Amino acid sequence: MENKVCKIEGKEKEFVRPSWDEYFILAAVLIASRAACLKFKSGAVVVKNKRIVASGYNGPAPGVPSPFELGYCRKDVVGVDWSKKSSGHCLSTHAEANAIVQNHQQDLTGASMYCLHFPCNECAKLIASCGIKEVIFLKNYKEEVSRSEEIFNNAGVKFKKISIDHKASLRIIEDVLTSIRE
Repeated sequence: MENKVCKIEGKEKEFVRPSWDEYFILAAVLIASRAACLKFKSGAVVVKNKRIVASGYNGPAPGVPSPFELGYCRKDVVGVDWSKKSSGHCLSTHAEANAIVQNHQQDLTGASMYCLHFPCNECAKLIASCGIKEVIFLKNYKEEVSRSEEIFNNAGVKFKKISIDHKASLRIIEDVLTSIRE
């Protein structure tokens, strides 16, 4: 975060502005707020030339009822650990895949993807296949046999884990919302 003291209406006030990485990660956080999963929220944005060209959150395809709409998680009903991937009970698509699928206009070659979790194997394959060259993420995704790093290394996709200051991020959001209050 970039801090700067500025004068406004004759008073000094400290302003906080996110870096580009923080800005795009915060966009992914906001997008994740729309996720329909009751237990695991994820968001992703695809960025090209410092412009968001696609975004996605984890959720089912159009017309497929979400856990939010159903009021329960299908994995809970059958007693499957929610972190178990590929049990066949969850009908949602991952945020990273949704962001790629929802991009209909731009070639993603050379783009960057900002996501909350390090992509799983299937999403890593999609990311590499569409030409995304960098993945920036906040947290590692737990997968029994992860091959994502191998996929990225072989395909020339760079990846880096970043962290954000939660308090500073909340302060930025509060400053923005306060500035638009009527």
